[in-house]
Amino acid sequence: MVRKGGLSGPFLLAGLPGFRRRDNHIGMNGKLWTMRLVFGMAGVGILVWAIIIPYAKIRFQLSDGELGLVLLAGGVGGVAVMPFAGMAVARFGSRTCTVAATLLMCLLLPILGVAPSVYSFTLLLFIYGATFGTLDVAMNAQGAVVEALSGKLHMSRFHACYSLGMLAVALVASLTLKLGGTVETICLICTVGVLLGLTQSFRLVPKSGDALPAGRHFAWPNRHALILGLCCFAAFMTEGAATDWSTIFLRFSRHMPIDSATFGYAAFAVMTTLARLTGDRLAMRLGQPAVMRMGVVVAVAGFALAVGVDSGVAGVVGFGLVGFGTGNIAPLVFSAAARVPGMAANHAMSAVVGIGYAGFLTGPVMNGFVANHSGLGSAFLVDALLVGLTFFAARSVA
Repeated sequence: MVRKGGLSGPFLLAGLPGFRRRDNHIGMNGKLWTMRLVFGMAGVGILVWAIIIPYAKIRFQLSDGELGLVLLAGGVGGVAVMPFAGMAVARFGSRTCTVAATLLMCLLLPILGVAPSVYSFTLLLFIYGATFGTLDVAMNAQGAVVEALSGKLHMSRFHACYSLGMLAVALVASLTLKLGGTVETICLICTVGVLLGLTQSFRLVPKSGDALPAGRHFAWPNRHALILGLCCFAAFMTEGAATDWSTIFLRFSRHMPIDSATFGYAAFAVMTTLARLTGDRLAMRLGQPAVMRMGVVVAVAGFALAVGVDSGVAGVVGFGLVGFGTGNIAPLVFSAAARVPGMAANHAMSAVVGIGYAGFLTGPVMNGFVANHSGLGSAFLVDALLVGLTFFAARSVA
């Protein structure tokens, strides 16, 4: 449990004299702002990927089914790399892995935009998924170290910057396309931006300062890590469902015009960001389990509103509540993953992120399967049920 005024357990590492000296060398504020920048760059990377996808569908003349199989490559790459990402963090340090993965992401983004064939695009998407999976493990591990050194919770605000990075790309992409630019131009602009941000990586904590315990060899998740992973699975599954299906639900089930139906995901994204900007302070005041339980209640209420009230406005408000409720689940889980009892931090982090990725990968598919048999409303109720179950696992994030 986190109490007002500081953290306990592994966060007491921040009080060790060696860590104070390292902290004073560059400054905690510098580390915190650089960490936020790293998460923002990751948000840039994931949304540019999302922007490239529809253009690839048109360029390669793919059906929806064929595109689904191509997209599967990215998710499989992300899940497959998780054990190796954890071992790489232990061997080279979270800062080195974060920088290396970000550089590779910058190399791949422009190439993805000009891939000559669907086969090369699929292969590149697999590599990009593996790269982003490595970045996800490394930056969350680095974020946990910075959080421990500061003695306060910061993970929610780190993840808020991830969301802000995505929103920044959406604005840049819209402006670029209106001015006559192409998707290749968007890729180059965002790549240059990320490379400029990466120049601040020297402020991150080096391997010698990785205060969290690390194991070099593969390890299966223990019970605690598995519970955290399943909580992450539910949160990521909900995020995937809102991303892929909220607009479709509002367009075809609530009969909203297509330009208005997009407000459902916009509300989800904005409210997720808002929740993360305020989550750390709430967790410090009320405790992580309480914040998680309140979020679950709000998310389930949002699903109930969206599905139970036959109104487009209610649907938009409902998806906004889902975003606000689930926004802090993943940050709380990632913060807790760095201090799982009886398991090295890098192994626990990679296991939790890997299980979460599986939720993001399989969730939209599950929604489509249930919707095909019982309607999209029923699919969202399944999401609500799985998110609701995390209420009983909230103690695991303490």
